[in-house]
Amino acid sequence: MIDQKWSSYFFFESEAEAIAAAHALEKLGGHAKKLLAECIEHQSITRKSVSEAARALENEGLIFIRESDDLFDKSVKIKPSLWGEEAMEMLEFLTQH
Repeated sequence: MIDQKWSSYFFFESEAEAIAAAHALEKLGGHAKKLLAECIEHQSITRKSVSEAARALENEGLIFIRESDDLFDKSVKIKPSLWGEEAMEMLEFLTQH
């Protein structure tokens, strides 16, 4: 069980939900974790296209992807969700303990 101080910061409704999100992130693999970490660090990143890892993160609700409406600029902006930030924090916590 995670101590009360740690769990009071979670966006998740329960400790089990937070742990499940961390495990889901872990299963997505290294590229997805690296992409999410970069999104969290910069709070927004821009790419020319959407990778498979980005789509997987989006499907899990860990990031938001916004494609440009500009006909001449086909870039995509990727931002972390609070869910994604908390899942990453929980994964880091679990791997340290």
